[in-house]
Amino acid sequence: MVKLIAGNKTMESKLVIFDKDGTLIDQHLSLLELAKARRNSVQKHVEEKTTELWEKTVGVDLKKGKIDHDGPLATASRREELLIAAAAFYLNGFTWSEARQIALRAYDEADSCMKPPYGMLLLQGVKATLKQLKHHGLKLAIASTDTHRRTEEAFKALKIASLFDAIVGSDDVPFGKPSPDMIFEALKKTGVKPDEAVIVGDSATDMQMGKNAKVKACIGVLTGFTSKEELEQLADAIVSSVAELQVL
Repeated sequence: MVKLIAGNKTMESKLVIFDKDGTLIDQHLSLLELAKARRNSVQKHVEEKTTELWEKTVGVDLKKGKIDHDGPLATASRREELLIAAAAFYLNGFTWSEARQIALRAYDEADSCMKPPYGMLLLQGVKATLKQLKHHGLKLAIASTDTHRRTEEAFKALKIASLFDAIVGSDDVPFGKPSPDMIFEALKKTGVKPDEAVIVGDSATDMQMGKNAKVKACIGVLTGFTSKEELEQLADAIVSSVAELQVL
């Protein structure tokens, strides 16, 4: 067991499970790139008014460069967002079957046009901290609402993939956050017990996922969209960023 320091709390752990967006990655930049790619693809299949409804439905305003931090694009898994996109198309006159087919085609095309690291940029100090944790013997894992493929390919491009013992995406499990499924999958892949692991994330959903999995501790970071006051309701410790994590 390794002693991990988060703020004024010290906890023994074998595994640190990280959320990706807002925790390791600049979430706003990556979401903007994803929204642009998906909008460009959507508008090839539907009229402008339907594309505008799609933006509103998934929670983006690309003209103003705004993302709804609590909206589907920012919080939902890809499969959930596909249904929401299909609903926007359905409301503008397509049958439900047509709407689902258009959504899947548009999203597949958008994903194929994007190249690693998909607009993702590591937050300051993240790479050095991950290396330090790994050097001291901790296992590292990812639990992300993004897909496994996108996460792994982005991390390879950012040259951090080799630091992780397990990567779990929303498509690897039956249920996404705050279900504990992602954590259970990470534990299974690393051979670690829940009381030997901690979760690090930027959202209340990450903290709730950790609580549901009964991990040893839930550590909140303030580099995402969630306020300190909201995180304090569920987190066992809070730090400004992943870069503040230390080991003894």
